[in-house]
Amino acid sequence: MTNSIRCLTIAFCAVFFSGRGAAQIAPLIANINARQTTSLDGQWQAIVDPYDVGALDYRAQPLKNNHAFYKNYKPQSESELVEYDFDTSGQLNVPGDWNTQREALLFYEGSIWYKRSFDYTKSPKNRLFLHFEACNYLAAVYLNGEELGEHEGGFTPFDFEITGRVRSSSNFLILRINNTRGREQVPTVNTDWWNYGWWDYAPRDVGGGAGDFCSGLFYSA
Repeated sequence: MTNSIRCLTIAFCAVFFSGRGAAQIAPLIANINARQTTSLDGQWQAIVDPYDVGALDYRAQPLKNNHAFYKNYKPQSESELVEYDFDTSGQLNVPGDWNTQREALLFYEGSIWYKRSFDYTKSPKNRLFLHFEACNYLAAVYLNGEELGEHEGGFTPFDFEITGRVRSSSNFLILRINNTRGREQVPTVNTDWWNYGWWDYAPRDVGGGAGDFCSGLFYSA
């Protein structure tokens, strides 16, 4: 990679080993640690969605209208019955699992939506990517109300190019992360594996012990 390529990177850590990405996923960015980075770790707005009402309609078909949580839509009048609001939702820390951040989520399996806003100064000479280290288990990624793609597998990195999608200000990045067990997933339905819902880097040495954790979302040059 040359310095003409920039990447906006988000890193997570999880506990599973296989991964599969959607067709929109870009070739994996190399040598992330050698690039200058700006982290988006910290508190993210989060909405717990056990029935996937933010993704599916009553026929279990994908939502495409303003009721889809990834639209981050703000109603223009009281007659618009939009029943979600990231601005008034609770928060979860990234990196981290949701199970230990709230007592009510200790055994939770299902979808949680995360949202974070950021600004970016565009350069005509640079390309921009989202890089994810890992995310458990199924991750759907959206930028500014548009789907970028999905990735399956909690221990494999993946990228999306967003050069033509990013704005100079008021970008909003939304992820739907689902850790529901399945017969063909790891872990499967019957397991003694604790099924965390994770956002984290894989453990690595960051100036402390070898078990320290690095952190999350950043741009790099």
